[in-house]
Amino acid sequence: MELQFYGPNDLHLTEALESDPNVMRDLGGPTPNEKIAKHHARRLDSVLNHGCWYFTIIPEPNSEAIGTIGIWESEWEGAKIHEMGWMILPDFQGRGFASKAGKLLLEKVRTEQKFSNIHAFPAAQNAASNAICNKLGFTLIGEVSIAYNGPPQKSNHWIWNR
Repeated sequence: MELQFYGPNDLHLTEALESDPNVMRDLGGPTPNEKIAKHHARRLDSVLNHGCWYFTIIPEPNSEAIGTIGIWESEWEGAKIHEMGWMILPDFQGRGFASKAGKLLLEKVRTEQKFSNIHAFPAAQNAASNAICNKLGFTLIGEVSIAYNGPPQKSNHWIWNR
């Protein structure tokens, strides 16, 4: 597996992920088409201008991307934080790809000594993403209310310290 920096040609992957009801089930539902291009542009800008990391997940050499994973600047309780999240295409979910990608990403964080604290906010009912946080060494802080694409929902607040 390898992580490749998210780039201009990855709009199709964002469309496939964010328009899928299963992928977006715990993130407020599918993203309206008119917002997908904005999400793509925001990710490109964060990679190019803000030092954030956003990657595509390539399961094996010469294969197509099956998802995304990243660390980006966010805001929590009035403070700037770094948040981590991932999305995997439905045909590849449940096969350990998100865990492997998360492990690679956190190894990169350790090697490059960047992002000392990383937060994650998976939906409280998303057992798979919460298990990934636990497996990657995040510490559960508690339950919070977070909005992504729609109304706020119950999420678990996890934090990872380098």
